[in-house]
Amino acid sequence: DQWKSDDWVREWEGDFWTVGTNGRSQEIKKDRWVGYPTMNSICQNLLSHENIEIKTQTRANASRIQVEDSDFDDACMWHLSHHKTNEGLGSFDWLVASDRNSAGYHRKDLAKADVREFTSGITRNIKSVKSLTAMVVFENMNVNFNGIQFDGKDPKFGSLGWAARDTSKPGREREDDRECWVLQSHPDAAKELLKGKRNIGAIREMARDVLVRDFLNSMPHIVDDDEFELPRVVTSVGHRWGAAFPIPSEKSAQMESQIIASKQFVACGDYFGQLSGRIEGGYLSGVSAADQLCDAIEII
Repeated sequence: DQWKSDDWVREWEGDFWTVGTNGRSQEIKKDRWVGYPTMNSICQNLLSHENIEIKTQTRANASRIQVEDSDFDDACMWHLSHHKTNEGLGSFDWLVASDRNSAGYHRKDLAKADVREFTSGITRNIKSVKSLTAMVVFENMNVNFNGIQFDGKDPKFGSLGWAARDTSKPGREREDDRECWVLQSHPDAAKELLKGKRNIGAIREMARDVLVRDFLNSMPHIVDDDEFELPRVVTSVGHRWGAAFPIPSEKSAQMESQIIASKQFVACGDYFGQLSGRIEGGYLSGVSAADQLCDAIEII
């Protein structure tokens, strides 16, 4: 309710459909809230604090360093450095990790951090639902729905799992007549499409081409009009979501967050707890991490 009153979120209204082997149906109305005016508004507002300094578009590598001139022999701090230039980004008492990919074999974020309880104990057993997405701008799109769910069982709809009219969300409106849509693959289709593919550039191109093609081919079936005039594509881009939909392990599902107090390290994210892959799950995990950290440093 506070986010609503502060205008961080607004309700996304309109008609939402489901289509598949059983035909087309309109979903029962339910509340849908989105960040306003942009998707990341909630994060931006939560981080808007006089004692918080933010550095975006930067990946940091973390290492533990010994504190000189300390009264304690084992006193350490976390030192962060730019992952490309090795430029120092600061030293801190505690390290909070929210991206489970930071523990990946291919990443150096935590390679020198010595937090194996997290990098090996938690993240190694968390998998991801495979997903491909595309954002496409149409010259126009004369339909009367804002979102549509596909069951993934009807070949008429190809690889599609979900499509949303992004410009129908509060704050995303356009001044021209063009419309921006977000297309997402069905997990089963993504699994097949990604078999044997490793090149990220090629995967992004494939995601764009396949999803836009399947969406356009599906439109006459969706609106039940063989004469439906397909809109012109202005621009489109594909993307692979590598960690957006985590499948938690039995261990991580029973934890809201993880603290390693001896290393002054805490991990949180939507890969913990019972609401995996949801904004609510990520938020609750962050609250849990904050509570554990405060308990550890005896603020509370």
